[in-house]
Amino acid sequence: MSHPEKKPPPFFRIRDLRQTLGGHPVLRGVSFDVTGGETTVILGGSGAGKSVLLKHLNGLMRPLSGSVAVNGTDISMLPERALTPIRRQIGVLFQDGALFDSLSVGENIAFPLREAGERVESRIRDRVDEVLELVGLKGQHRKMPDTLSGGMRKRVSLARAIAGRPDCMLYDEPTAGLDPILSESITKLIGEMKKELRLTSVVVTHNLGAMRFLADQVIFLKNGEVHYCGPPAGLDASDDPAIREFISADAMGRT
Repeated sequence: MSHPEKKPPPFFRIRDLRQTLGGHPVLRGVSFDVTGGETTVILGGSGAGKSVLLKHLNGLMRPLSGSVAVNGTDISMLPERALTPIRRQIGVLFQDGALFDSLSVGENIAFPLREAGERVESRIRDRVDEVLELVGLKGQHRKMPDTLSGGMRKRVSLARAIAGRPDCMLYDEPTAGLDPILSESITKLIGEMKKELRLTSVVVTHNLGAMRFLADQVIFLKNGEVHYCGPPAGLDASDDPAIREFISADAMGRT
């Protein structure tokens, strides 16, 4: 008698996640799953708890209560040493890029490889060249960060984040501060990275255009609670007043 194939756990499983900052509730019982190989977009206005939620997914913040599991392992209370191999599975693109201004583009990208213990310089050079080509910056390894445009900084930051071959990428407002043309370029690049590298992705944004292009699943947060969890089409069809207000504000260019 054949048994049904056991479904793998979701890449992330978040259950009843609660957090406060300065005594004020920021996350109020957030629960959802992120399926491996898919892109989940987290939407919401300022103060909704989006970036705070993102920081729990690789253990940068610990829950006040509730749990975060990565591939079936609850990371909520793991010691720092046990978090290290988990974090190597998860790349992060920070909102400001977080490049080291004193290091060249190539040295920035090589930094996490060296931190992870790679000592063979030829392998480091090959990987730096490989990821620069992936993000459309072939041959730019000698440039310094202060000579780069905003869009190029984002691309270098993305190259650095994927250099260690993560299984998942977390993006914190990847199009923030970019003009519409650069925003579209970065959004398309994130989509390409998902396909090329088969990445699980979680994208925090207020950009509805990016959401519609990237999302398999949308989480809409308001006041630290999940107001919607489902496909993008369902968000557009929602009659939830908070969601309608958010979509209308975006259409008027106010978000």
